Amino acid sequence: MNLVLWTFATLLAGFFAVQILQEWVAKRKMNQLVWLIGFFLYCVSAFGSAWSYLFGWDETVYRLWYVAAASLVAFLGAGQLYFTLKPRWANVFLVFVIGVTLVMLFKALTVPVDLAVLEGAQGEIGGAALPSDVRVFSPILTIPGSLALIGGALFTAVVRRSKSGLWIGIGALIIAMGGTITRFDLPQMLPIANSIGIGLIYYGYALAQRRALQRKLA
Repeated sequence: MNLVLWTFATLLAGFFAVQILQEWVAKRKMNQLVWLIGFFLYCVSAFGSAWSYLFGWDETVYRLWYVAAASLVAFLGAGQLYFTLKPRWANVFLVFVIGVTLVMLFKALTVPVDLAVLEGAQGEIGGAALPSDVRVFSPILTIPGSLALIGGALFTAVVRRSKSGLWIGIGALIIAMGGTITRFDLPQMLPIANSIGIGLIYYGYALAQRRALQRKLA
């Protein structure tokens, strides 16, 4: 069942990423590019989880999965900041996210992996097979990324009464809740929550793009 659920999540995120890619090719806006990266990383993360249930954890897939899973929320948070703050402040946050992600990726691809941990493992094992000098980057990305995504979305929903912010905030909270529920030995809830959450985040993103287009045409 987890294989089916994570495969669905991969295809769903891939579909959303393609939609955003088409928009970016047409308009070349920075906020579209950042959202595209976030959805692409989510697709990579979901693919890695699906792969693990089908073939077990491959060393290379695991390395890329960990970086994608750790950094995706930071890029989604950066995307939300383009809806919340002035572009120059969103640019500063994006530069920070890109810099940390690149260092983390370099570390993850060059350090040894504990193959004993990967052997026979399936599903979300976190950074258990990686040394601490890689895992240390995860909270540096996820904490400010979550604050930017959820906080920025709720700010636009409450202060600006933005429906897009409301749906993005709800989607982000559902994804966060999915990770909490898995602690109660319900691993299948994570891909379900992630699929629902990423769908709502995309819906909020699409509403924001539509509103921007309406303002331009008005």
